[in-house]
Amino acid sequence: MPTVTVGDHYLYYETVGNPASPPLLIISGLSDYTAKCAWQVAGLAGDFFIVTFDNRGAGRSSPVPPGYSVADMMDDAVAVLDALEISQAHVFGFSLGGMSALHLALNHPERIKRLVLGCTTAGGQLAVYPDELVIASLVQPQLSGDPRDDFYSGLWMSVSDGSRREQPDLVDSLEKISMSNPQSAESYAAQIQALLSHDVADHLAEIKTPTLVMHGEEDRMIPADNGRLLAEHIPGATLITYPKAGHLFFIEQAEIVNRDIRRFLDA
Repeated sequence: MPTVTVGDHYLYYETVGNPASPPLLIISGLSDYTAKCAWQVAGLAGDFFIVTFDNRGAGRSSPVPPGYSVADMMDDAVAVLDALEISQAHVFGFSLGGMSALHLALNHPERIKRLVLGCTTAGGQLAVYPDELVIASLVQPQLSGDPRDDFYSGLWMSVSDGSRREQPDLVDSLEKISMSNPQSAESYAAQIQALLSHDVADHLAEIKTPTLVMHGEEDRMIPADNGRLLAEHIPGATLITYPKAGHLFFIEQAEIVNRDIRRFLDA
């Protein structure tokens, strides 16, 4: 199992594609691990050397006690690049991974060739919050003890109503991912704690990396206005929104999203 050690924890990672191709690091979101990147890996590995990793406390990476920040999670991403001797890569970060990617762009701009931000937020004064029911469900999830029931009870937050009705295979795939490597309550709480303290709102103008911001228009977890504000405050950023798509727009409309990512990275 390929891992990289960072301090007192380790990170599981995967690579797909030709190492001679331009590297693309994908940083996943809350509770997520490499399997959540499968739709982009399948669509983009022919053109890029794709690197994915399980966030600390998720998937096959080791648990880390609460008390760390999104900036610490950024250090994990840097460690994976260092382990693979990749000096610079394209970066696609979604949700919590997008927050980590923002810190990476601010603290290590030389490591990013082009930046793609998906369903994420600057936090702070530029944060647009979801409704109270979503916040309550995220911060204090009501766990039944049955992971399958918990998955379906939270699905409405991450996938649009239309996609849930019209793409049953997608829902089945997401269920399998959720069941394969369930996250512990402590690790989930640690990631939530890091997410809630995220704030780069006052520094977006410092980002000089070419940036594409992507967002599902029906995102209930991180409302689409967060993406619009990112695009407004990052110099030269481009914004693409996806109608009838929720928080997991990059899975719900994977073919279109992969096309847009490819066009941007090839520019």
